[in-house]
Amino acid sequence: MANPITDPALLAQLEAGDSGAIGKPVTDPKLLAQLEGGEAKPAAAASASDDKGTLQKIREAIHAPTRILENGYLLGLGDRARAGMTAILAGGSGYGDQLKKEQGETEQFHADHPIAAPAIDIVGSGAAPLAAIGAAAKGASLGAKTLYAALTGGTVGALQGGLSSKDWTDIPQAAKDAAIGGGAGATIGALIPGAAKIIGSGVNAVANAMRGRAEGMSRGASGHLVSAMEADTPAAVRSELDRLGPEAMLADSGPAMLGKTQGSALLSDEGRSIATNALTSRNQATNSRIMGDVERAMGPAEDPQTVTNAIIAHRSAVDARNYGRAIDGAPAVQTGEIMRDLSDAIPRSVGMEEKALTNLKGMLTRFEKKPRIDPYTGRQEIDGRGQMVFDSVPVAQDDAQVLHKIKGELDNVIEHDLPGLGVPAGAVKNQQFALKQFRHQLNGILEDQVSGYATANRVSAALAKRADAVKAGTSYLGEGKTTPSPGRFLDDFEQLTAGERIALGKGSRGELNRVLGTKANDLQALRGELQGEGGWNTDKMAIVHGDDAAKQLMASVDRNIKFRDTHTKVVENSQTEIRRSAREAMKPTAATDVPLVNPNMSMTGFLAAGAKKGVQAIANALARSDPTRSYGEVARVLTAQGPKRDAHFQAIVDALDRRRQNAVTSSKVGDRSTLAAAIAANALLHDRTRRPRQ
Repeated sequence: MANPITDPALLAQLEAGDSGAIGKPVTDPKLLAQLEGGEAKPAAAASASDDKGTLQKIREAIHAPTRILENGYLLGLGDRARAGMTAILAGGSGYGDQLKKEQGETEQFHADHPIAAPAIDIVGSGAAPLAAIGAAAKGASLGAKTLYAALTGGTVGALQGGLSSKDWTDIPQAAKDAAIGGGAGATIGALIPGAAKIIGSGVNAVANAMRGRAEGMSRGASGHLVSAMEADTPAAVRSELDRLGPEAMLADSGPAMLGKTQGSALLSDEGRSIATNALTSRNQATNSRIMGDVERAMGPAEDPQTVTNAIIAHRSAVDARNYGRAIDGAPAVQTGEIMRDLSDAIPRSVGMEEKALTNLKGMLTRFEKKPRIDPYTGRQEIDGRGQMVFDSVPVAQDDAQVLHKIKGELDNVIEHDLPGLGVPAGAVKNQQFALKQFRHQLNGILEDQVSGYATANRVSAALAKRADAVKAGTSYLGEGKTTPSPGRFLDDFEQLTAGERIALGKGSRGELNRVLGTKANDLQALRGELQGEGGWNTDKMAIVHGDDAAKQLMASVDRNIKFRDTHTKVVENSQTEIRRSAREAMKPTAATDVPLVNPNMSMTGFLAAGAKKGVQAIANALARSDPTRSYGEVARVLTAQGPKRDAHFQAIVDALDRRRQNAVTSSKVGDRSTLAAAIAANALLHDRTRRPRQ
């Protein structure tokens, strides 16, 4: 038997009927089942009712947390979006009622799940922090990043706060919610860049302490050397070391490296000793180092005068042999033509030229004994003792050997300004025209009439040109008005024979050795002399010795100028500052504490003062850290050479690479940690603002 109905709501339904009108029968299956006590409800209906409850629970379990995500991603418009969709699909249910229902369900989920709701809200509350970080990335400095992030975070926060306000018709409350959201967003945005930098710096410091030390170096030295390498850049340092060669030091490779060398020498006794000794030793070897470089590039040097003397001696030996063969046993040489020309020229000459020509005519004249003929009888005269009478008659010299010697006398006067022909040295320097004519005429007569003489002349002239080429090799460099340009010098050089080019090269090499020896202490002057105006001298050296040799010479000078510059800046220019620092370091300082033993002391004061001084001494010993203790190591690394220098370079570069990797990783950790914290803070803030207002 069914139980009586006592539920007032159910009784009202019974009285009103299915549709609310009195007198109409009840047709609602659910209501009929309740009237019958639940016993008459069909099994199919019961099963459907149970299935509907299960699906409803599943839907609500999924929908409840997702509504929080929707509100986050839609900047607070999730409830309104769902309310609008429901109102459209329900076809008649008001938007306002649906909105209250959605908002109520959201609040109910927050109330029922005080831990899960904020956690889910974190996922959906990243809009403002993400926007702030994106804006901060556009700034170059920390101030600009902070400003961009604050403005963007504030804008997104105000938008989210205003859109999340429950009742837009309540303008004051909506404005308040927007203001709170904007302030919170701006605050969070402003804190993000600085917090990310602080966190990243902390993580980077720890990472560098763990894996940022250069191999074989202390942490303190690594810090100085890695920062200098980063400033000068590994590529630039490596390029400079390659250019300067194995004698180069890291101290030569860049401004930052040089600065570290100066600092280590200035602020540390050990660093000063190491750097000064290494740089001074290298500087003292400048001259021998340049000489060695030039010798490797151009070969050993010979003294030009020694080379010239050797050529002259060889020429003399060859001349003696060749001319001797030609003139020994040569037939008489006819010189009547030159004698007539001399007779005509002497009256027209003056001064020392007249004297020289007269003496030349005398040299070309010889005397023969001829019988004196009586003009009356036509017979040879006989003196009182019955002896035949002879006269000495001048005739033209026809002995080839004598004529060859006379030509040598002319050469001494004409070519070498030596004394000859009866005149002092240089007496006819400006009156040689006639002498040169007669010398040429005499040489032609000998070549024409003496077999082998022309060949001997050609051999002798070739050797003479070699001697001249040695002299030219000592004088082709320069900056005067008569200095040949590279183009003109090249034309002249190409006209020389192979032997003459070799001789000129020997003269040039000897001259370079002289210049290097006299200018080694003034490397700038040396470079200026070797380069010449507009680089002419360097170009001409390349013509004589080859492009590679000239480049190696100039590269050696440039290298050593760089080495000298480092020595000057570290060792010499810092002497004043070093002396000042040493004076202050060793200068006695006045004591500021009251002496432990004094006329006004008491036993209690004595014990207390003694204990205080002891504790202070221990504290100072434990806390004091000498920042210069690694400077000696820094100086040693920066002044190393050769393979040891290259090993230090690679160790520093490897440490720099690791530190750069640490910086990238630390920056990401800082950004992500700060973003996570900002999202959590934003979520908690919105969670508090969503709670029902009391």
